[in-house]
Amino acid sequence: MSTATMPAASGACAVGRGPRTVLLVDDHRIFTDVLAFALDAQPDLRCVAVANSARDGLAKAAVYDFDVAIVDLHLPDAGGLAVVEELRAMRPAALLVVLTGHPRADLAAAAFRAGADAFLAKDDALNAVLGVLRGAPPPRRRFADAAGPQLTPREREVLASLASGADARRIAHDLGLSMHTVRDYIKTILAKLGVHTQHAAVAAAIESGLVTAGKRCP
Repeated sequence: MSTATMPAASGACAVGRGPRTVLLVDDHRIFTDVLAFALDAQPDLRCVAVANSARDGLAKAAVYDFDVAIVDLHLPDAGGLAVVEELRAMRPAALLVVLTGHPRADLAAAAFRAGADAFLAKDDALNAVLGVLRGAPPPRRRFADAAGPQLTPREREVLASLASGADARRIAHDLGLSMHTVRDYIKTILAKLGVHTQHAAVAAAIESGLVTAGKRCP
């Protein structure tokens, strides 16, 4: 285990401006519904937009005025760190908070490099999360070191092929496997990474360092 050092939160609202406005970017719809409801129940916070993908999040960020953005790491169409980088460029003064179900020390460090002000776990107390949104320092906690999912060498080959843009048919041809076997590998990879789509698997694998993004196959 290791302790992640949290930079001080920035981007606090000026006094008298009214509720701090929050943009949520997370693909778990039940989670965003609950969190948006909790935010709107606060007298000084207001959820102005919810996005369930990276593309939608960046589109809404260009339209809605927000003081705070809460971003999940794993999105169906791109990694959350890429969204954080884009949001930081778009809104330099905004408070950017990564809220993830995968609180690891290496991911925390990557989030801060991308421009995040705070890195929180989804199992943190709601009051702690609300405190950070109001400008309080993030809670100190110990994050697990990067162990990563235990993939077999063949699963890593299949995952790397997915990251390069190959589909199941191309992977089967390149690796000399049947389509049925490749689909079984893909299902296992999704389960080990805790995601539901191949796009999310690639995003999670790139962010965790399991693979690097390659050129798309012709």
